[in-house]
Amino acid sequence: MGSRGPKHLRRTTNTVLDALLQAAAAAYREQPMGYNALHDIVEGLKASSDFDSFYRRAYREMMDIVETEKLEMKRSNAFGRILVHPLGELFDRGTFSRDLLPNIFSFVHLVLGDDAEAYGEQCHAILKDLRDRLDEDFSWDAVYASPEAKRIHWQTLIRIAASFKRWDIRKEWFMKLMQYTPNSVSVASNAFVVKDNHDHEPAEPRIFGEREFCMFFQALFSPLTEMSPADQGLFRQYFGDDPHHRLGPFLVHLAACPV
Repeated sequence: MGSRGPKHLRRTTNTVLDALLQAAAAAYREQPMGYNALHDIVEGLKASSDFDSFYRRAYREMMDIVETEKLEMKRSNAFGRILVHPLGELFDRGTFSRDLLPNIFSFVHLVLGDDAEAYGEQCHAILKDLRDRLDEDFSWDAVYASPEAKRIHWQTLIRIAASFKRWDIRKEWFMKLMQYTPNSVSVASNAFVVKDNHDHEPAEPRIFGEREFCMFFQALFSPLTEMSPADQGLFRQYFGDDPHHRLGPFLVHLAACPV
């Protein structure tokens, strides 16, 4: 459990205690207050309708915190989330289905080999460090802005670009990979469950042609093609060159893509 819930409960309780002190001060400003008087004030606050809207708002805020923490617990694949973050708008618009994610992660693993696990561990460490330090102020934007996370992200994109040295052949292969509908569902890094298709109609084949390929890769590589001056300097610091010199042929092919 995170700390946001307990902190919210403390703030809520403190608000009620402040109200108690204010009520006591207003009623007994010039004279000492005994137990019976305090009891009457507390009972009055318990029944007061003045707190109804406050309690409703506090409840909604608490439920938002619970739902957010439940969602964050599911989002443990920090490396994968960093990689697909540039595709978020395409997913949100429905241009691409999130059903593509297993295929995307399979592709990245094929490109990186054993380094995929190492990158994943490094990104998880970055995520944990930021959550611990930022506490309730944590957001995924902090992860995306982390210089070390950017280094891993850029290194991955460099290796993906290098895998497209034979552009046409690799492009055809990638489109076929994205059209593939797996017969198993990953439940862990090394565990899969086979889908039961006996009671369902065959799935419609995925449409992933050249247009989809171009939209996908132009979004995927936008962190390198739409860099701020600060990021350009950081990239040169890490890799000794700028992205256009490092990935020249790949970016030329990508720029010529029809969309």
